[in-house]
Amino acid sequence: MNNDKNKARMQFLLASTGSIFTEADYQALSDHIEVHKYLINQTIPWVITWDDAAFSWMENVFSPIMQVMDQWVVRNAFPTMSLAQLYFAVSEHWYYLLQDHPEITAEAAAKDYAARNGKGLGKLLSKLSMPYRVA
Repeated sequence: MNNDKNKARMQFLLASTGSIFTEADYQALSDHIEVHKYLINQTIPWVITWDDAAFSWMENVFSPIMQVMDQWVVRNAFPTMSLAQLYFAVSEHWYYLLQDHPEITAEAAAKDYAARNGKGLGKLLSKLSMPYRVA
């Protein structure tokens, strides 16, 4: 039964994320949702389910990051990275920036990541588009 549940979750995540990720990415995605679930459960007086956490993660983490990554400036700063690799990198960067800057958005985190770690014109334009240095 547990394997069937994990397989159903994996199929849901892979389909819901626009086939950006592969089966090999499922464990990392599942871990992201578990961390998201943990953080939510720290701030509310009840416990949310994994399915509720997955929906919240899609709306509050995955979608905002992907919207920024669709911008030419961020995507162009990492020409050799797959969207999945870039998602995980930006997501991790955003998580750590939130520790010191709780108001930071996915867009600011992605542009900061591109400005710090990107290449070429995408890196330069990301630096220029930052209103201030985040970290």
